[in-house]
Amino acid sequence: MPAVSALFDKFLIPIAVGLVVTGLAAAASWLYRRRRTAPTPPRVLRRFSLLGTTSADGTPLYYETTRAPGSVVTRRVGSLSQRFELTDAPLGDGTYAAEPLDHL
Repeated sequence: MPAVSALFDKFLIPIAVGLVVTGLAAAASWLYRRRRTAPTPPRVLRRFSLLGTTSADGTPLYYETTRAPGSVVTRRVGSLSQRFELTDAPLGDGTYAAEPLDHL
């Protein structure tokens, strides 16, 4: 009987502990990967009014994009390139405000 106990102490307990630790590590990594690969929300097409700009006939200029608010876009206004920051501030006409960054 002592031979079985020695075999159990030397080999079976470390193997069992190793399998448990390996299983816990695999479960933790699976849960981590599952949480990280959550689907990103779909991008929404938004229409932005370029504040302070008008076309030749006096109507405001618009810019449509799926970029997130806070993004900076460059748009040619007349003969100059002008940068605008997209905001999430809604305007009364259903568009969002794009504020000019380059003040002339």
